[in-house]
Amino acid sequence: MATRRTTRISALIQAELGRLAAREKSLEDALLTFTDVDTSPDLRNAYVYVSTLNQRLTPERILSLLARVAHEWQREIGARLKIKYTPRLEFRFDANLRRGDRVMEIMRELELADGADADSQA
Repeated sequence: MATRRTTRISALIQAELGRLAAREKSLEDALLTFTDVDTSPDLRNAYVYVSTLNQRLTPERILSLLARVAHEWQREIGARLKIKYTPRLEFRFDANLRRGDRVMEIMRELELADGADADSQA
């Protein structure tokens, strides 16, 4: 169960990650979105959910890129937030955007199919 403190820390981490990703040269093509941060109650771990609008990058590639910068980002977040423990960042891919896009694509296809059926019956 998230407390107000962990919720607030999670939001601050999410904002800092957005700032850090914007300046990171190795992530310029990734078009990352940090969709959620879930911080453990003891503030030792932060599970960061990330998605991308770049369809060419695989989730594995994105997580690999983020793993390379995680330690540096963790250090910078600790310095900016000035909290006793800086959570260890663990990145996880959030496929909800891709699933949502696929659902919308299916719905468009169904609408087009219904429109074609209506035209052929007329």
